[in-house]
Amino acid sequence: MEKESIENKVFYYTDPEKMELVSEPCNPPGAGQVRCRTLCSLVSIGTEMVCFKREVEPGSVWDQWIQYPFEPGYSSVGEVIDIGDGVSGIAQGELVCSTSSHRAYFIDRPENLHPVPSSLSHELASWFQLNIIVQNGIREAAPVLGETAVVIGLGPLGQLAVRLLGIAGLNHLVAVDPLAERCELARGQGPTELLCQTADKALERVSELTEGQGADLVFDITGHPSVFLSAQHMLCKRGRLGLIGDAAYPSRQTLTHDVISKSLSIIGAHGAVPPWEGNDYYRWGKRELVRFFFDLLLAERIRIDNLITHRIKPEEAPSVYLDILRDRSAYMGVVIDWQ
Repeated sequence: MEKESIENKVFYYTDPEKMELVSEPCNPPGAGQVRCRTLCSLVSIGTEMVCFKREVEPGSVWDQWIQYPFEPGYSSVGEVIDIGDGVSGIAQGELVCSTSSHRAYFIDRPENLHPVPSSLSHELASWFQLNIIVQNGIREAAPVLGETAVVIGLGPLGQLAVRLLGIAGLNHLVAVDPLAERCELARGQGPTELLCQTADKALERVSELTEGQGADLVFDITGHPSVFLSAQHMLCKRGRLGLIGDAAYPSRQTLTHDVISKSLSIIGAHGAVPPWEGNDYYRWGKRELVRFFFDLLLAERIRIDNLITHRIKPEEAPSVYLDILRDRSAYMGVVIDWQ
């Protein structure tokens, strides 16, 4: 029987701080494609808010990327409902993760999807893409057994970072964020010490903890110029500064004398860089990063269930996005329930 179009609901940013839920058709899958019904999608409260407000540096990657109408979102979990010609190895009813934008139904190719284990909740699975970003950033910075690492910024990416670094065999793992609510979400989830203060105020304690040497590894997961400065001061000689996430105004980030005087390494990492599957030259591709993440969740070696702070319906999203923009501190994991 010939497949028909389905009425879809799709989020669009139409202008800065303006969001609409639009009805449009979702066509049948073409050859080599599958059509999926979205169960939930996770809001990236960092990236999506930068795009929503669109206060970015002219000429930057952000400026080139954010063009209206803009479709936000890249972390969806759905159920396969229709299969196009020539598709094999996937069946109707399977649960999959996709980087599709926020929408009730999405079309994708099977080779771009991550299967969701039957014993894993779709809400937890929706963190798959943020995990790729963070896990890739950690691997690029290469933490070593017994080192001291500092994570600055305990938003969703920082929360994942401390959980993953917490099983990496570090001697000290210091988490820094001025918001007490965010520090509480990280308590008992990896950090050996929580500093509920700004990065510049945390310098003294990191120095004490390392007997004046400084941290081996610091992750700046904020994109704020002032944090970038403090992170450089916080490192030991030949220390590594890992940057996870992109700054909306990159030209405001400046180097300090520490880069030369302490022979620092600055390591940028982007979640789009790993290949889909690992190979002899790039061991951890996106598929391996997600599979490992799901294994950790299923074995309860890390826990992220407390990071889901809000569950909303699609119709609520425009007002919720404005609330997040006004005060992001009250939000962490925002899951859109499409069922």
